[in-house]
Amino acid sequence: HDSKPMLRNGETGDWGGTFEGHRGAVYHSAFNAGATRLVTGSGDFSAIIWDAVTGQNLHAFEHNHYVKSCDWYGDKICTGNFDSHVRVFDAEKYDAEPVVFQAMDKATIKSVYFSNSTDSIITAGDGTIKLWDMRKGTSKAVKQLEIEGLNVLEYTHQHNLCAAHQKSVSFIDPTTLNLVGVVETPEDVECGTLSPDGRFLAVGSKIKAKEYTLDGTELENHRGHHGPVFHIRYSPDGATFATGSEDGMVRVWPSHETILKCQE
Repeated sequence: HDSKPMLRNGETGDWGGTFEGHRGAVYHSAFNAGATRLVTGSGDFSAIIWDAVTGQNLHAFEHNHYVKSCDWYGDKICTGNFDSHVRVFDAEKYDAEPVVFQAMDKATIKSVYFSNSTDSIITAGDGTIKLWDMRKGTSKAVKQLEIEGLNVLEYTHQHNLCAAHQKSVSFIDPTTLNLVGVVETPEDVECGTLSPDGRFLAVGSKIKAKEYTLDGTELENHRGHHGPVFHIRYSPDGATFATGSEDGMVRVWPSHETILKCQE
């Protein structure tokens, strides 16, 4: 929230660089497939594309309000905004006119993702998840799903969407928005994410980082944060997962399988 997104080594935590250019809090970021560029969404009414290697500010897409979420897939970038609109930009042709459509009546778009194709977009806000088929136009979503108490909708472009709500994480098919499973926990869940192999679930539960099997068996319960855990994500190899908290810290934890290997 200090307007300066930071890049760190996921294994050691070593500082890699700071991207300077935003004038407001940075709410979200997304890499391209090769991790050579990234886009950040900010409270300064902009989304900026950066060279992830040099830190150069390549281009700023101006918006009418806060940019709360973003995603990058192929040659397209989408942003979800405080003004209830989604904007789709060309990641290669910066001067091309974006596609803009209103995804909610009034609510902030807290999450926006491409559903493994630039023709399909998923939005979430105020407990409502919508699926949009860009080929059919943007006047109406093709599917809508209500999730009571929705906190965070997470998607890594692998497996299913993870919807953290109340004391549960629901798994949702990103192509149909059909519910395909749920893990219930004993405590409130702020966020959740699936492991790269789809076998485990990591969640942020108050100030704790927990790991579960998909049948709801608790495997690990990590403590160390001093504020609620709002973001969580596995490393690409599933050996660790990182958590971001209101205490201003990002912590990296060993996964259950890593702990078992160390105990052998």
